[in-house]
Amino acid sequence: MKKIQTIIVASVLVMGMVLSGAAFADSQGKGDRHRFGFNPRHTGGGLVLLAKYQQRNLMVQVLSEMADKTPDAISTKLKEQGMRAVIQELNIDRQAVRAKMREKVNARVNQAVENGTITTGQAKEILANMENRSRRREVMKQLIEKGLEDGTITQEQAQMLMRKPKLR
Repeated sequence: MKKIQTIIVASVLVMGMVLSGAAFADSQGKGDRHRFGFNPRHTGGGLVLLAKYQQRNLMVQVLSEMADKTPDAISTKLKEQGMRAVIQELNIDRQAVRAKMREKVNARVNQAVENGTITTGQAKEILANMENRSRRREVMKQLIEKGLEDGTITQEQAQMLMRKPKLR
């Protein structure tokens, strides 16, 4: 009897070790790195934050030039209201803002090539991605408008599709 109990206990222990090892190996293959300093909610390091600030400052500069207001006034408005509300309040055409932003970003990309910060190939890739995003936005807008016209989608669904989630 004692021999059977020893065999059962040993079997349970071995099975426990095998299953825990399999679970650990499975979590490694799926990129489960929460215990190793990886935070999926973390939006990026210093370079991502730098790019975010540069984009925001560039937007402030563009709106400031287009509305003939100081950058501080525009920055304050953007903190109090959203981008859309500020653009509407200042009565500025969104397409004109996009065009001006694209122009300034192109200039910065070209300057980065001249400085040697990025290669010509990388600059082409950046500009191509910007163009693709612009085209996707336009196609999405056309599809939404068509869906509204033919009754395929409701106004509420169109608003949901057009709404851009805020990043915080």
